[in-house]
Formats: sequence, structure tokens, C-alpha cells
Amino acid sequence: MRVFHIYWLLLFFILPTLANAQQDVGEWEEVMQQMAEEMGGDADSQTWEAQQEILHELHENPIDLNRATREQLLVLPFLSENAVDALLAYRTSHHAFNSLGELMLIPALRSDVCRWLRFFVTAEPVAPASASSHPERWWGRDSHEFSMRTDIPLYKRDGWSWQHGIANRMRYTWQQGRHLDVGLRVEKDAGETLFTRDNPFWDSYGGHIMLSDVGVLRRLIVGDFKAGFGEGLVLNNGLLFNKTTTSLWHTQNGVRPHRSSDEVNYLRGVAATAAFGQHWSVTALYSYRRLDAAVDADNTVATISSTGLHRTAGELSRKGMLGSHTSAIHAGWKHKAWHAGATALYQYYDHQFRRGSSPYQQIRPEGYQFGAVSLDYGFHSAYVTLGGETARSFDLHGGGWATLNKATWSISSDLSVTAIQRFYSKDYYAPHAAAFAENSGVQNESGLALLVDADHLGPFAVRAFFDLFHSPWPRFTMTRASTGWEASVQTTMRLRRKSSLVLLYRVKSKESSDRRHYSHRLRTTYVHGFNARWSAQASLLLHRYHEPPTPAAASSSSTGFAFAPRLDYTSRSSLLRLSVAAVLFRTDDFSSRLFLYEPSLLNSFGLQQLYGRGQRLAATLRLRTANKRWTLQAKVGVTHYSDRDAISSGFLRIPSSWKPDLQLLLRFCLR
Repeated sequence: MRVFHIYWLLLFFILPTLANAQQDVGEWEEVMQQMAEEMGGDADSQTWEAQQEILHELHENPIDLNRATREQLLVLPFLSENAVDALLAYRTSHHAFNSLGELMLIPALRSDVCRWLRFFVTAEPVAPASASSHPERWWGRDSHEFSMRTDIPLYKRDGWSWQHGIANRMRYTWQQGRHLDVGLRVEKDAGETLFTRDNPFWDSYGGHIMLSDVGVLRRLIVGDFKAGFGEGLVLNNGLLFNKTTTSLWHTQNGVRPHRSSDEVNYLRGVAATAAFGQHWSVTALYSYRRLDAAVDADNTVATISSTGLHRTAGELSRKGMLGSHTSAIHAGWKHKAWHAGATALYQYYDHQFRRGSSPYQQIRPEGYQFGAVSLDYGFHSAYVTLGGETARSFDLHGGGWATLNKATWSISSDLSVTAIQRFYSKDYYAPHAAAFAENSGVQNESGLALLVDADHLGPFAVRAFFDLFHSPWPRFTMTRASTGWEASVQTTMRLRRKSSLVLLYRVKSKESSDRRHYSHRLRTTYVHGFNARWSAQASLLLHRYHEPPTPAAASSSSTGFAFAPRLDYTSRSSLLRLSVAAVLFRTDDFSSRLFLYEPSLLNSFGLQQLYGRGQRLAATLRLRTANKRWTLQAKVGVTHYSDRDAISSGFLRIPSSWKPDLQLLLRFCLR
């Protein structure tokens, strides 16, 4: 414990000695922290890392504002159609963007959108028209990227040896301008074996070849890819969002390569998009994958395993036992302020799905074949944006309906109101759907959400959210219909250029085990930039979980608390970055658990789940060569629990109250 006491003293007394400099500190980390805190406990490690991977890909391949088309700008999920129109109108009236600072001059862009946008766009000088026809300029320069990440546990679990606990991931990407993209990846999770009969090579591997913008062919992908259309009611395995702040984000329509370590949420096969004139596009795809599932004696399966883990005999027995054939087609039309599209999907599994006997299992899929069709539609003007998708599914029992509709009223450049209506019948089932929802799937839910976004209220920005949801059929642990609601208010105060105070209060009322519970979460974060090299922040987290009394049970409550200071340093040349974070947490039980973001390695899980009593220290270091070809990242973290002698249970049990970890990442880029 003495180490922790020394650290806390250093953290508070070193701040007055910091020096001046000229570079911004950890802005990309600030973006990742904002996204993680919005997702809260709704994301697991694979989902979080997949989201980071997509955003990082967009960050590594920024869009040139002076050459981008409307469709290219809409690839950014946080840019609304009105924001894109405002960018294009500014470029037309001023002939070009001279710097990204001009984004602040566009009233239609909210302050948070401006901050996000700077990480994904550039403003390159406009070259003479004759230069663009040169073959080398058309084909572009090639780039190569190789990265290897290794997670080393500095402890031993009961279920496997120390060396089996090491996780390893490697990835290689070759890009030839904007027309050719080739990628390969391999991965081994902690607890999985290498070079054995069960895993002759790495446990998971894949890759892709992609051609872009060749004649009418907008994109052709062979290998692993993701796809999304409309609002995601039929097909969406790209970016997945939480319900609050990012509810304004839109689905990434189209197909794109799968690069992340997510072993579940992607397709494998071939996909192509062709453009016909200025208004029409058609996308067709086919995928065949082996999925993890437990096959029973009658040759049926109940559910698909979504962990991607193959550590134990039971997990290995489910590996690749279910064959999945997916085919889909989407036709899209756009003209000025209007757009529409149609999607059709057919899914075939080589084992039959069966339903269980519990009430919540009665609406699970049944049979070999499933299908879905949908229409998506939208309109936007300077003040009103309308959009949505309506879908119908088909299966052994007939299928069901689903619809999601959004309306945004931009009262002014600083104030907007958004309403989101959704209805997913209990009979609707689309195996690759992912959309705005309270539950984990697009099924058995209806609701109405309202979002009020107010910017530039003096130094304040306020975002208020309310969602009312209902499940007519019993969910997991329920024996009847259930209702719930969620509300949140977030206030951001910009104190000066590099300092801010964020206050977020979220309350949720939901039912489980036929009993209602209330969850109150309060988070306040103060960020202070001393100068361009040094910054610090401190977060205070509170969680109150309460179950009112019922005729069958007394009331119960639990409380969680955490205090988390952090110190960041970036060298003058930005070649060195160091972040040191600590947290002291106290929770009564798992119900009052807390979620806290801490800086981590590139595209790795940075959201910590804290419960019990203890403290944690973590330090992240990034070193980069002057030519930015080589990057080394390292993170060491140690968690100590004062209320237990062992961590976790079963084969994951750690026979100690200490849990130290080491993560290393080496990245090489040649451009």
C-alpha cells in the first residue's frame, strides 16, 4: 500500500512544477474517453475495440475537405446531412478551405462536431486540374502498416498456465492510394493455445482485398467485411451506438473491410457496390462463415456463441460447428434532399434452430432459413431532417414487422430537438440487425426517445435525453411484460481553451426478475490544461442502486463511489506521450459497480469495470520515431482489492488480491 500512498502524493504535488510548451495534449484520447463514457457499461471489449478500429481507420485516412464529395463526407457517422451541406456550401462560397480552423466559422456545426471533425479531415491545397490526370497521382502512393500487440499477465489463473494467458494480435495492411487495400490479421486470446491439434495456428485469422473507385465499381471486397444499410433493421455490423449522445449518429451505409479483433460481428465472402449515374447505387454480397454453437444430439442448436473464446474443452467443442450462408442486396437512390433504398437479406444455417421452454425463449428463432426485406427513406432541409426504415422478416412462423423513424428539428444553429420512434415486434428476427434499442437485439421492443441538444449557451453546452421503452413479451428473467425509462442530462462548461468541466447525471428505471430497480449515476470530470505539454483531470463517480419493497421482498440498496485523478504529458515534438492514472473505488456489491475510462493502447479496451473495494494504478507510454514510422506503446496496470484474497472464480480464479498486467504494442508504418 505504500506505493499507492507515494503515488497519490506525487500526483497532487507535482502539478505546480509543470513547464510551458506548444502542442495539444492527448486530444485523440479525449475523443476516445468521451465515446467510452457515453457507452458506459453497454459495451464489451470486442464491441469497444471494433468501434475504435473503425474510427481509427477513418482517422488514419482523413478526408480532404477541398476534394470530398457529399457521399464521402457522409461516411463519417457523426456528420448529419445538414452539416455536410453546410461544409459544401462554405467550400463553394470560399472556393476552398485554407485550414481546419475555418470549421469554427460554420454556424451549422456544433462545437463537439467541430472537435471530432478535426481528427478525420484535412484541408490540402487545390492542385491544378492537369495534375490530377497523371497516372501516378491517380493511382496514388503505397503505404504499409504492421502492428503487433501482446498482453502479458503478471499473475497466474487456476485454469491455465502463465504462458497460455498471453494474448497476441498481429495485423498487416497494404494500401495503394485510394484504389487498392489488402489486409491480413491473426489473433490469440488469453487462455487459448498455439500450434496444437485444436489450434494448429492462431485461433483466429482473416484478411481482405479491396478495390475502390474503378469505373462504375465503387467498391469490391473479397474476404472479411462489414456492411450496413438504412437504420440497421436488416443488416448492420459496422458501428454500434449507445442510446444517448451518439443517437444522432447514422449507420455507415455500404460495405467496408473488417480489420478489428472482433471474431463474431463480421461477414466473410465477397461484396460489391456499383454506381449508376449520379443517383443510383447497388450493393450485393454473399458470405459463408463457420460460427460457434453447441449442437445437441438431435442435430439442433439453441443459440450462437458470441464470445469468440476457445480456451476450455467446452468452448473448443462449440468452435465452428454452425455453417452460416448470408446473401443480401441493397439498391439506393439519392436526389438532392431525398434518399431512399431497399434491402433484401436471405440467411441459411446448416443446423436447425430450436426454441426453449422458458417464456423468453419462445420468441427465439426456429428453423434453418430466415429472411428480411426493408425500405429506408429520408429527407432533409435547413431546419428539418426526417429518416427511417421499415422492415418485414420471414421465418418458419411467418415473421414480424419492425420500424425505426427519426425526426430532427434544428431550431437554430445552437439548438436542436430529435425524436426517435421504434417498434420491433416480438416475431421480428433478422440475424444481422443492430439498431437503436434498449435490449440487445432488434426484437420485442417499442419506445420513444427525445434528445435536446443546446450549444453555446454562454460557456455551456447542454444535452438532455429521455427514453421510454416497453417489452410486450417476457424478457430474460421476466415472466410478464415490462416497461422502463431512462433520462440523462449532461452539461459541459468550457472554462478556457484547454480546461473544461463535465457533469453527467443519468437515472434509469427498469425491471428484472419481475422486480423494478432504479439506477442513479453521477459523473463529474474536470480537465485542466496547464499548457500544451501538461494536462490533468480528476473524475468523481457515484452510483446508487435501489430496489423498492414488494409484497414478496424487502427493499435493498447499494452504493458505489470512485475518485480518479490522471496526469498527461506530451513532449514538444509529440514523439513521447505519458499518461498516469489512479482510481480509488468503493462499492457495496456488483449492482453498484462503476465504469471508468483510462488511456490504453491503440484500439484496445480502455473501459474498466470496478466493484468491491480497492485501488488501481495504470501508466501508458507512447514512443514514436521522428519520421513516425515506428511506434512503441506500453501499458502497465495493477489493481489491488482490499476486500478479498482471490479474484474471480472457477478456471478464471486468480489466487491473490493483486492483479498486475503488462501490454505492449509495436507498430511500423511506411508511407
